[in-house]
Amino acid sequence: MRRLLLILIMGFFSHFIHAQNREVDYSNPSVTMDDLDAILQSLKMDIYKFGVHLPDSQKYEVCLYLEEYADKEMIKEQTVFCSPSPYRSFKDGKMILKPFDGARFIIKDNKDEFLVNIRMGNFGHPEYKVEIDSMYSNTHTAARFKIEDTTLQVGKTPLFLIGSFWESKLPDGKTLPDGSTSIFRFCVERELSPDCSSDAFNKMPHYYIFGLKVIEIDK
Repeated sequence: MRRLLLILIMGFFSHFIHAQNREVDYSNPSVTMDDLDAILQSLKMDIYKFGVHLPDSQKYEVCLYLEEYADKEMIKEQTVFCSPSPYRSFKDGKMILKPFDGARFIIKDNKDEFLVNIRMGNFGHPEYKVEIDSMYSNTHTAARFKIEDTTLQVGKTPLFLIGSFWESKLPDGKTLPDGSTSIFRFCVERELSPDCSSDAFNKMPHYYIFGLKVIEIDK
């Protein structure tokens, strides 16, 4: 059933579906965008697709990197995988050389970890695991960065993050029905600034950044 749902979702969507309040047409028996949006929410999943390319036909290496931050300080950095560009692929039963043209991530919130289905270049991983250390007890969720230029440059380009909610005090004298004087918030921007200048970066106590690093290969 899960495989069928993923096939339906990927067939209908070419970009990340942002949760919106839309009217539901109950008279329409067909599966709509609103229905698929609800499926993603029920499965605690996000889909991010990035159509990006390299500046020319030269040879490059495109690496998927993962950085971990606590209180805005990087505490860990690693390379998940690197794909050459161009890379070998198959079309109509024949091998071809294909330039790097993007990446897709299906992100599943799995309680104390996130499972990331990755597809980029000549690399794919069905469930790359991102474990959340128990010391970071706040709920985490995913958000994407704004891609200002679909032509990748040599260096790093952040794609999306998995970040934690932060506690925010209510105005003086205000309380919730349960008596609480604070609530947990997450970034309100639909897309984060790639230079990490969004206000959320001053408030998130913990987050991971996935991105692409382009390396030019000497001729």
